[in-house]
Amino acid sequence: MEQVEENDGSSGVGYKVVMTASRTASAGQTNHAYLALYQTDVAPDAREAPKWSAMEVFIECEPTSTEDDPFDESAKDFRPSSERRKGDLAQIMAHASLIFDKQHRTHLYTVVLFGEMARILRWDRSGVIATKKFNYRQEPVLLSRFFCGICRMSAAERGHDTTVEEVPRDSADYALMRERGETPRTYGTSGIELGQHARLLFFKSFEDGETCYRIRTSGGRFFLVGAPRYISSTLAGRGTRGYVAIDSSDPTGAFVYLKDAWRIDGIEREGSILQDLNEKNVDGVPTLVYDGDVEGQVTDSQDVWKDQHPCQRDQSPLKTHRHYRLVVQEVGLSMSHFRNAKELVTLVTMCIIAHRNAYNVGVTHRDVSSGNVLIHIKETIVEGKLVQTRVGLLIDWELSKRNDTSASLRLLDRVGTWQFMSVYTLNHPSAAISIPDEIEAFFHVLLYYAIRFLRHNCDSVGPFMLSYFDDFTRGDGGVYCGRTKAAAMELGKIRLANRQDLTFHLPPDAVVADDLADGPDAASSSASQHPAADPKTTHPLNLVLDALLDLFRARYALLSDLKTAVEDPPPTTQRAVPSADKLDLWWSDEGVDAMPAAARKKVASSEDEVKAMKLASHDAIKDMLRPYFKHFVWPEEDKIDDQLRKGWDPNKEDRSAPARDSVPIPTAVSQGAQRQRRSTRLQSQSPLVPTANGSSSTKRSMTEEGAEEMPVPKRRRGKSHKGERDGSLLTP
Repeated sequence: MEQVEENDGSSGVGYKVVMTASRTASAGQTNHAYLALYQTDVAPDAREAPKWSAMEVFIECEPTSTEDDPFDESAKDFRPSSERRKGDLAQIMAHASLIFDKQHRTHLYTVVLFGEMARILRWDRSGVIATKKFNYRQEPVLLSRFFCGICRMSAAERGHDTTVEEVPRDSADYALMRERGETPRTYGTSGIELGQHARLLFFKSFEDGETCYRIRTSGGRFFLVGAPRYISSTLAGRGTRGYVAIDSSDPTGAFVYLKDAWRIDGIEREGSILQDLNEKNVDGVPTLVYDGDVEGQVTDSQDVWKDQHPCQRDQSPLKTHRHYRLVVQEVGLSMSHFRNAKELVTLVTMCIIAHRNAYNVGVTHRDVSSGNVLIHIKETIVEGKLVQTRVGLLIDWELSKRNDTSASLRLLDRVGTWQFMSVYTLNHPSAAISIPDEIEAFFHVLLYYAIRFLRHNCDSVGPFMLSYFDDFTRGDGGVYCGRTKAAAMELGKIRLANRQDLTFHLPPDAVVADDLADGPDAASSSASQHPAADPKTTHPLNLVLDALLDLFRARYALLSDLKTAVEDPPPTTQRAVPSADKLDLWWSDEGVDAMPAAARKKVASSEDEVKAMKLASHDAIKDMLRPYFKHFVWPEEDKIDDQLRKGWDPNKEDRSAPARDSVPIPTAVSQGAQRQRRSTRLQSQSPLVPTANGSSSTKRSMTEEGAEEMPVPKRRRGKSHKGERDGSLLTP
């Protein structure tokens, strides 16, 4: 079915509504496109699949006027109560999310037809505005006026980001991109290529025909990009994308990483934080190239809410989001590309030290997660040879906080990524994040990669990860830490579903020699805690995890007492000088700072207090772990293929899912000024809970191969081509 509508503007662009065949957009998610408004010259044939990248307005059609209304006007929060209506809302949100993913948009209009009734919705990164339902058969003029208005609007008014332009394949910009992607950047006349991994990632972003774009910044610079390396499929929130990019004005310059996001207004820009850290020579953080807001691109939903709640303007659940872009020098690799367990622990500890360095100059990160710790490849030429050193890089400082900022000025409650927040933070949403909370988050990151890529006795990796990282409990009107993670921190051991303790295995025939006879007591005592304490049969990682778990157990014991009294990048073909010995060098004693004076002077009242005190010091953690690298020989080849089953869908698991009736959803807004209008923060299509930044968001889970968000309270991280963060420096 097609219906042509011509606009009456000077451009003469025509529009048509096309009914396309039903298609499944991706595995595990059904996106049936029934009707959509397209510009005539890019509209698909009715027999083709929906063209999400070209839709101007999506039109959802449902059969009944009452059972398929995605909102309930009789409910205080406009939330539907029936499962069918919840499913309708989830489907609408899935379509809107897909269009935001496929296009560069500031906002989007959709039409919902259910029976004889209709609603018109407007989505942006702050929330959604919906008209009150109306009978479009009795009042067809309302839809006619809407579509006529759409056809007369400019691209910016229809919601397109006009600072992004498609790069034609016959253009000079595209030729430059091909040349840079195919031609190595060499050091002088040596023929040694520098930054090969970045070049290959850049080329891979468009070599299979993906659309290329020219992105204009507020400073008048233009960056050329292919498909994003990372994209956050979230409706409300930051909507982050990340690209490997080149500056079009610097044809031979280095590859850079461009982060495109909708930042929360009123919070210090990430670029300002990075500039300060760079000026103070903080190592282990990205190097700022450019940052700035996109002129004139600010969300509107929050203003509508305030207009309709004049007495509650300061209590709006919707935040103002500004479109923002950040460019940094480093093009990192996902931590999933670690070589072995020894390197994994070392890289994560390097990020802990980067966190320390920033904290010592007055900044706390507050969003330690699997996607925010990357591998940065440092390259130098030594005696005519390329030397590559892999170091940890702590990225995404968007939610960071100046240590001298008053807690009362914080705009957010829970801050961070749900899967990696500490048990204390999850159970105390308004509490300020402390160093022990951040150290615990690093532990969860370490476990996240270890459980996926190392041998162990957990037979069901997907269900374990769902239970440990994504699960949550409800109580007192809120959501709190899941039971598995809480039990691990309180007991000091990770118990599997079969009641065994999680244990990591050595590779077949591997022997881990040690010389702990004269080693530090800390290492010996920690080793004795593990069921398989023989150092020749126990993977050293078990001892590292046990040592850390014992500190967390001590912390939560004291708190309890107080309470009661991310496709691999293309392979590198160039041979580089090995640098494995640098791991051992990094763990040497040289240059280690002592614990803070205040911590040294503190008189411990118990053994648990002594242990818990270590969590307040980054250096104490490195000191505690050092013996496991000085006295054990770690296996060189213990990494295996990802054990998270490809395509694993947690929603198909036989588990008791949280009830959806606790999930906030969009609130309707009337079409006429005389009708009451309400709006609230938008939620994702899955049964989620509010995110750390006050918005609802879906972070792709470990089940996806391309997304760092499965129904989880915040963002989902994991097995997704969009989100393993190869080369990414961002968070959704």
